This record gives sequence, C-alpha cells and structure tokens, in this order.
Amino acid sequence: MTRIILERFVRVSGGEHADIVVIPRPAASTKRSALRAAVRSIGAQRVTVMDFDTRRDCQEAGRLRRLEEASGIFFTGGNQLRLTTLLGGTPVARLVRQRNAQGVTVGGTSAGASILSEHMIAFGDEGSAVISERALAPGLGLTTASSSTSISASATGSGACSRRWPTTPLRSASPR
Repeated sequence: MTRIILERFVRVSGGEHADIVVIPRPAASTKRSALRAAVRSIGAQRVTVMDFDTRRDCQEAGRLRRLEEASGIFFTGGNQLRLTTLLGGTPVARLVRQRNAQGVTVGGTSAGASILSEHMIAFGDEGSAVISERALAPGLGLTTASSSTSISASATGSGACSRRWPTTPLRSASPR
C-alpha cells in the first residue's frame, strides 16, 4: 500500500482517534499483522484487519458490529471482480454504503479503490491501456455523480476515498 494514501486516509478518518477496519484481498490473511502494523504506525488508535473469505462471512453479526464502530473502512488491492463477487449484495456491502452515507470514510488502493465506484473496470490484462480488452462490472456504488470523491494516482499505485461531503483531493506522490 502506498504510505501517502494511508496517511491521508487515517487523517480524514479521525487522525489519532481513527478507528479503522482494513478489508484485505481474499486469501491475504497471512499479511494481517503487517497490515495492522502499517496503519497503526501512521497513528490510527484502533485497527482491525477483517478477512472475508466466503459470502457467509459477510453475514456474521460480530463483523457487522465492528464495521458499525469504524470511523474508516479501507479495502486493499487484489482482484476487484473477486472482491465484488464476494461482497456484492451482502449485509457487509449494504452496511459499508450506509456507513459511508453517514460520513464514514471508505477508501482503498488498486482493486480496493476500483470497487468503490458504481461501475468498475473489470477483466483485461494488468497494465493494459487497450479499452477493448476491458469490461465494466458493478462496484459497491459509493461513488456516483452525486457523491464527492477524492482520487490519487502515484508512481506505485492508486487510491480513493469516498466521503459524502467535499474533501480536499489527495495529492499525487509524483509530479504531474
């Protein structure tokens, strides 16, 4: 994950009082402690890395309660189609949209940023710029024409945060 994106995310999620839930790509549970340490080192007060390996996981009351407590929800990279196939239409997806509408920051890097939109680019080859090789698929629906979104692109990746009020755009780590 790009540190500049995480720093901004923690800042807009409450700074030293931030209560962050990180949702890693499916099957990334071996990196849980590294993810938690990275976000804590930036200054978040509380960090939970919450794996979702099955759609059944998306219905567990304890996970839903933890998302209710969070001041920020962050999705890591991976495969955006896998993420939305796992989360789409579940209580977790509905709660993430609800919490975002209530002002909770929701963001991500790479695939985690891609899934925030109503429609996301799916398929195609990594790094491909040929539009004909890509297709659209449904995302989580947080960013539409009516919502305010901040997006960043850096030399090492991309990130996005979705908020329901105007925010200062994330700054690129490299000159434009």
